Amino acid sequence: MEELYKVKSICEQLQATSGKKDKESILQNNADNQLFKDILYFLLNPFIVTGLSEKKINKNVGAFPNVNYTNLLQERGYDKQDIRNLLEYIKKNNTGRDFDISVCESYFTNFESDMQDFIKSILTKSLKLGVDSTANKVYGDGFIPTFDVMLGTSIEKCKIPEGTWFSISHKINGNRCVFVDGEFYTRQGKKHTGLDHIKNDLKKVVINERIVIDGEVVRKNTDGLSDSENFQIGTGLANSKDADKSELKLIIFDMITRTDFEVGKSKLTYKERKAELESLREAITQLGLENVSVVDMFYEGTDQSEIWKWLNYAEEHDLEGVVLNLDAPYECKRTKNLVKVKRFFETDILCTGIENGTGRNKDTLGAIVCDYKGFECKVGSGFSDEQRSFYYNNPNEIVGKIVTVKYKEETKNKNGGVSLQFPVFQIVRCDKSEPNWN
Repeated sequence: MEELYKVKSICEQLQATSGKKDKESILQNNADNQLFKDILYFLLNPFIVTGLSEKKINKNVGAFPNVNYTNLLQERGYDKQDIRNLLEYIKKNNTGRDFDISVCESYFTNFESDMQDFIKSILTKSLKLGVDSTANKVYGDGFIPTFDVMLGTSIEKCKIPEGTWFSISHKINGNRCVFVDGEFYTRQGKKHTGLDHIKNDLKKVVINERIVIDGEVVRKNTDGLSDSENFQIGTGLANSKDADKSELKLIIFDMITRTDFEVGKSKLTYKERKAELESLREAITQLGLENVSVVDMFYEGTDQSEIWKWLNYAEEHDLEGVVLNLDAPYECKRTKNLVKVKRFFETDILCTGIENGTGRNKDTLGAIVCDYKGFECKVGSGFSDEQRSFYYNNPNEIVGKIVTVKYKEETKNKNGGVSLQFPVFQIVRCDKSEPNWN
């Protein structure tokens, strides 16, 4: 127990420290504390799911009759009161059952109130230490498995040599959804919930459990809304904890083996993966599944004039744009072998304030607040780390000034307000003093 109190103290030091270098120093100073490192691994590993929410862990289920909780936990192989017994149990029994909550209670009720709260924050993985990007730097790459997916690069930043083969497909306007080990995750590795109807369809066509499915979850749009409106409603559903999500479906655009996903690079190039996707499309069609589909593919070849032809098609049919896949491996990082093509507009608007960032942008610029047609519009993309630091420390260099913002389209909410979809900061316009949206 004394060792666990030491871990609590280390965690409190990390929470009280904001500087990255100081956090690194704390991690380095405790590199020999194996219990701390084991708990850190449990907290930060995106593939460990506990099934426990703060609401569940506070249910006060009580003891089940005729259950020897000590023997149950000692089966994990640690000393009698070692929390790792409990963590190993929860890793293997992660459905959030009352019985499993009772097992947790049998452990943490032996402690005083504030220690109970600390243990609960570990079990629910809600304990925030601010070392997500630092642990591997200090303890070595691979200490914490990373959840990384392939990200595309805008065509403006890519040069595709003449004669290069590529495939053109629909750029989906949805929410990234990756199926790994029987669960759905966001691009950041957070768990999607309420998608059992999609999971049931996937199991009918994807027999191999060691396959990772990459795609986007979208609203089915049976009522003919615009692409932008459907995206907004679909995003609300996808991010909700309690909503009925039966209106959502998964559009699949890539597949990779679980082993390759762990390594971060596939053995198969896109032509080979595309053949597998077409086979999957055929199986989905034959079974008439409504909750999964494979992305629409428009062209494959080397004629680059086809890119602009299909971009025009996308615009005419109210699609977000198109994507080019070059014949290359799937890589779990941003790559120029996956090229995004969509039209953007630009506007000059007034910056009225700044917001502090969160996560990796904590204590620096998170977003600028702008006035667009009399409505508040926040712009959080397009800033380099240097710009985030500069404008955060020198807000007068951007607040009150006109900024150029690139965006996909103007959007409206149900209350009649307007905003910009996917706004991206470009520059501060020192040569302008008025917006150009009038």
